[in-house]
Amino acid sequence: MESPKIKTESLLPAEITSLPKVEIPVAGITGYCLSNHEKQIVFFEIEEGVSVPDHSHCAQSGTVVSGEMTLDVEGQTNLYQPGDVYRIPQGARHRASFSKRTFVIDLFDAPDRYPVAS
Repeated sequence: MESPKIKTESLLPAEITSLPKVEIPVAGITGYCLSNHEKQIVFFEIEEGVSVPDHSHCAQSGTVVSGEMTLDVEGQTNLYQPGDVYRIPQGARHRASFSKRTFVIDLFDAPDRYPVAS
């Protein structure tokens, strides 16, 4: 028997939106995190039209769940759609833009990549 669909404003289920939010310096992005002493996983909801400026940090890998993301890593630009996986090496300069409302799951090789909002 299928479970009933629940209509929400979010692309994410309540089990994720009840996780701690992270502080993100870009408007239009909401992130919910899980972390341990080595890594941080962030479930991101990104509004249509958002652009993340050029930056670098620890190694990152992720998956596009819905929507699409244009990702430029060290001058190489690719379009990622649902099911696509990406990897960004530690210290690599990168930026991203989102032409649709998008949901991605990112794994960071640092437990504190994003601070948790208080």
